[in-house]
Amino acid sequence: MLFWAWAALAVDATNSRLSDDIALTKATISLLAAKDIAAVRDRLDPMIGQISDDTLHRMSNVIGASEPISVETIWWTETHDLQTGDGNSRIVLEYGLTGKWVVVDAQVKTQTVSKQLTRLHLTLNALPLRELNAFHLLGKGPVQYLFLAGWIAVIAVTVMAISTAFRRHAGWRRWALIFLMPSGFTPAVAVNWNTAQIWVLEAISNPAGYVIPIFDFNWPMALFSYTETRAPVLYMSAPLIAFGYLIWYWRLSQRRPPLASSADQAS
Repeated sequence: MLFWAWAALAVDATNSRLSDDIALTKATISLLAAKDIAAVRDRLDPMIGQISDDTLHRMSNVIGASEPISVETIWWTETHDLQTGDGNSRIVLEYGLTGKWVVVDAQVKTQTVSKQLTRLHLTLNALPLRELNAFHLLGKGPVQYLFLAGWIAVIAVTVMAISTAFRRHAGWRRWALIFLMPSGFTPAVAVNWNTAQIWVLEAISNPAGYVIPIFDFNWPMALFSYTETRAPVLYMSAPLIAFGYLIWYWRLSQRRPPLASSADQAS
């Protein structure tokens, strides 16, 4: 009972911090639209460096003085200490204005009772993100189509392995194999469908570059998802159990003696 009460309090605290950080970001954008440069500068963390008045004025001009038609919270994430509340929130907002849309990418740092922005980036678009980053199959380059072919092949191999296991086994073995077949045991490779950017999800950056593990667990092995700005993403990981099972089944079938025909049986 105490555990559930503590968990509920933790969720409430998280929602409260996130709501406060989103409200702070919206209030900062309102100050920016009102060209209150001094007030905006007070909300910026000194660690991001000195931002010139010209830069802040250009950002203010991107927002404009008119009231937004809509404000939508596109994406958010937060990491805070449960006891002190210190931590960071990453927030992406989309402002619908007359004839344009502005995406606000902000990061709010909480330290004791102080909240400051460690990131404030504006992107001006002619269309909303749901239209700008909508999934379209046609009109892409060879990188996207090659990745899509591999993505479909991984799914097809897994489905074939599941079908074979379902027909050959019964009881707990059948269901255990069906559950394990979609497991990927290599680092997941992802592609941004709109930009053709490819990256490894498990890659860890360090001063020497990037470190990619040899093995990693991903379930399911292939997935269609979206980035924080609603760009479609495909990712896949090698289903080694499905590959291994099909190879084992093929080799087993090769070792079986061919069935005698009816004429040979009669003779």
